[in-house]
Amino acid sequence: MPSTGTPGLIAWAARYLEENGVVRPRLNAEQLLSHCTGRSRVELYAYHDRPVSMRERGEFAELLRRRAAREPLQYITGRKGFRYLELAVDRRVLIPRPETETLVERAVSALGAFPGHPLAVDVGTGSGCIALSLARECPAAVVCATEISAEALEVARMNARLLGLDDAVEFRRGDLLDALPDELKGRIDVIVSNPPYVREGDFPSLPPEVREHEPRISLVAGPSGTETHHRLMGQAPLWLAPGGLLLMEGGEEQVEGLAREAAGFGFTVAEVHADLNGRPRIVEMRRG
Repeated sequence: MPSTGTPGLIAWAARYLEENGVVRPRLNAEQLLSHCTGRSRVELYAYHDRPVSMRERGEFAELLRRRAAREPLQYITGRKGFRYLELAVDRRVLIPRPETETLVERAVSALGAFPGHPLAVDVGTGSGCIALSLARECPAAVVCATEISAEALEVARMNARLLGLDDAVEFRRGDLLDALPDELKGRIDVIVSNPPYVREGDFPSLPPEVREHEPRISLVAGPSGTETHHRLMGQAPLWLAPGGLLLMEGGEEQVEGLAREAAGFGFTVAEVHADLNGRPRIVEMRRG
């Protein structure tokens, strides 16, 4: 490891990460050094002559080793930004993706069209990114979140505490909508979910950051990748109020087909929305 200032240290680290197949190696090196030193990425360059202590260099070397082994950056730093939130993440939960921000945007818009205190349910909450975003951005809404994994639920509840949203979301453990009390049947205004949608046959070809580190249960649905979508589509009409919405994220090759199938599950309207990259990503269904 070079003994020069931070620019030289970052350049050396970026080359090391690139040699080990890490995408965007310089950005990764900057973020890891920022994490070790407590300085922002801007400060690393603005105060490039400020020495990096032996303790910080040792920690940086260890984190570089982990990243070169393709452990996700977000698990190493323990943080992931999502819309207006800074979330704690680890191997118990899927790392929130930018595509899911589009799902939240659609849910926020939908909730704003309901009067009073609309009821929203986030199915398969994981880190809590969707439910906590809805609670923060739609303070009039009543938000509930379900999760089958006890470990993931611990992370979601921890994020609620860290964000001061403990009382804003009710977390319930269980499979999809089975986690909810019967008295909510026919009363929910918006059900939103980012379910698993990777096909079993595609799992071996995923990047090692995903395949070897993120929870498989949050990724793989089954042979078609839409098994969880179909289960939720089968349950949702019983729980939605008249005019209520089901919003789901899916693969770009999946959501058009899901929209075409909506009528067979009792939905009267279905449409598809693109993600930030213009790819079909969100399917929105309305109960009559």
